[in-house]
Amino acid sequence: MPDRHFAAPPPALPAVTARKPEQPPPWGRASRVTGPGVWDGLTGAARRYGVTAGQAVVAAFGEVVRTWSTTERFAFTHVRVGEGGVAQRERDGDGRPFAELAGRPSTGAPGDADSAGPGDRSSPVVLATALHRPRPGESGAPAVTPPPWPESLLHVEVTRDERGAVAAVWQWPADRCPAGMAEAMADAFRLLLERLSANGPEWTSDNLRLVPEEQLAVRARVNATRTPLPEGLLHTPVVEQARLRPDAPAVITTGRTLGYGELNSRMNQVGRRLRELGARPGRLVAVVLDKGWEQIVALHGVLASGAAYVPIDPAVPAERLRRLLDRAQAGLVLTDSRTDARVTWPDGVRRLRVDTDVDTVDDGPLEPVQRQTDLAYVIFTSGSTGTPKGVMVDHRGALNALHDVNRRVGMGPDDRCLALSGIWFDLSVYDTFGVTAAGGAVVVPDPSPYPDPGHWAKLADAAGVTFVLAVSALLEMLAAHLESSGERERIGRLRTVVQAGDVLPVTLPGRLRALNPRIRVFNGGGPAESCVLSVIHAVGRVDPAATSVPLGRPMANQRYHVLDERLRPCPVWVPGEIHIASEVGLAQGYWRDEARTAAHFRPVPGLGERVYASGDMARYLPDGTLEILGRKDFQVKIQGVRIELGEIETALAEHPAVASAVVVADRSVPDLPLLRAFVVAAGQGPAAEPDELRAFLARTLPSSLVPADVTFLERLPLNANGKVDRLALTGPPVG
Repeated sequence: MPDRHFAAPPPALPAVTARKPEQPPPWGRASRVTGPGVWDGLTGAARRYGVTAGQAVVAAFGEVVRTWSTTERFAFTHVRVGEGGVAQRERDGDGRPFAELAGRPSTGAPGDADSAGPGDRSSPVVLATALHRPRPGESGAPAVTPPPWPESLLHVEVTRDERGAVAAVWQWPADRCPAGMAEAMADAFRLLLERLSANGPEWTSDNLRLVPEEQLAVRARVNATRTPLPEGLLHTPVVEQARLRPDAPAVITTGRTLGYGELNSRMNQVGRRLRELGARPGRLVAVVLDKGWEQIVALHGVLASGAAYVPIDPAVPAERLRRLLDRAQAGLVLTDSRTDARVTWPDGVRRLRVDTDVDTVDDGPLEPVQRQTDLAYVIFTSGSTGTPKGVMVDHRGALNALHDVNRRVGMGPDDRCLALSGIWFDLSVYDTFGVTAAGGAVVVPDPSPYPDPGHWAKLADAAGVTFVLAVSALLEMLAAHLESSGERERIGRLRTVVQAGDVLPVTLPGRLRALNPRIRVFNGGGPAESCVLSVIHAVGRVDPAATSVPLGRPMANQRYHVLDERLRPCPVWVPGEIHIASEVGLAQGYWRDEARTAAHFRPVPGLGERVYASGDMARYLPDGTLEILGRKDFQVKIQGVRIELGEIETALAEHPAVASAVVVADRSVPDLPLLRAFVVAAGQGPAAEPDELRAFLARTLPSSLVPADVTFLERLPLNANGKVDRLALTGPPVG
């Protein structure tokens, strides 16, 4: 939509993409009328601030639109019925009090020949006011004609009657406006006019809170998650299981199985030796190991010593390894013989090989020396500045999440968890400590430089895997292998799959259930700063027309807030940044980085609690469920309009020639982001040309959502955590 008349873009209101737009579109309508005398009260209150009641009505409309818009600065069209002309009203979000905003002049002049009436196509949001004094007996209910152009998102006509009531009729295209949104805006507008009429504090406020109370009440119920905390430490369930069931399997690999008795003995040997070498609560011990039983022993052993572990991928470059060890102040490193021989170690690092150096150490019981609030691990994640940030998590926070997962899925001694995540990714915390908390066994794949779904399938079959927690890319690889190989029986005992750490493709739950109808699928999430997992959703049947799978609701002792750029709650359907609050479920901060900790973990005015600003974008759905929308730093806006990349990816995946798809914004040209798509071809069926895929999208999506080009790849690039590496795709098109 052109915005040639506006210095500011139109409001960025939530909108639904009409897959099969009708001609003409159906229109929704809502009428709201204030109590009698509101106009007189508004006139008197406005006079105190040097403005008119009409100006207050227009400003109130602007504030309601601001609450539902994802941009603070925007403009809309104001039609003055019976007074002649059209004005362009700009709302710049500069934090001025309401009375001052009401007194600001319009940006267009009445009677502007280039904007002569409601048919002006430059704005999708139109306010029409007919506020002249009504004649005796004149009805306050206006006869409203729908806007004549399909691009319109909102058309509101405001009148007053002889009783002094103010009436507003709201109209919107029903196939473009999310359910209930326009009605909620209409309610907020009526309530705001009534409060202004009563000379309420809104006149002098620069931060009007217009989110409907019923929406806030739903969130309060969803956030009522207080639950008793589990006792003990992450590693202590092994001690109890070793006492009760020493021969029960705790760790299963292709070459070796450790019972709980052996795991406990080796954990004590490692812990005792580390204590002798200076390990203490609050200190970090690095764990540099490939997949294997040694990983599980090492991580439990560090905690048995009282220290916290910092996991590092053995494949990182030597300089990064040196920097991470230096930043962690980790003079002690746990490794094994294979890794020790191939890694280039920095000078002065004391290494302890789990498989050979502790065999003669006393394996007797070790009394815990730390508290639940002491550090359990520090995981370094990539920082936007290029400096890795070490997320500090204590035993209490991690235990809170692990026990919630076990309770939800019914984890028990007969369960087997397939550990697909690297230990430097926080999902591995569940693999290592969650299943042992329930007395089950962790099944560890062989080390491999590349994901090996064929090996995972064979191992799952041999070990009787019942549970998998992994990012969607790894789960899609496993599903694709089973589909193409016809080996679906290999996951015959799998009953629970939890996707976390990335966006769950809408087609994946159905694919998994087609392979094994008994599988329960959960969508989960939460940054490392919220201790493994903090939000979860049991996925039922996914509507084929859906563009995303809900992220879910907060888990035990976690609270989620979706806030705008000024830290105000966003209404239902409106995107905002996720802020997570918890007394126990948040990380302590960032290792040796007070400034970054203060910037991301902070109190929020009006909430009265410490929150973590996650950088993840989401919106609340009417039932209080969260829908994830991607990263704040991956947001794409073209000419002020927010583009949902997931919607394009879902549409691409519907083509039979596409197995998976990722869409990114190429910002190589300043101020002109281009959408580029990358797809992996389906293993079966006819191939497709890029132009064919673009034409396929053009049949179902607006032209603004069709990527500039489509590139086929053999596989999507993954980062060390198994997530799609979008940053690797944001350059020029391949080939």
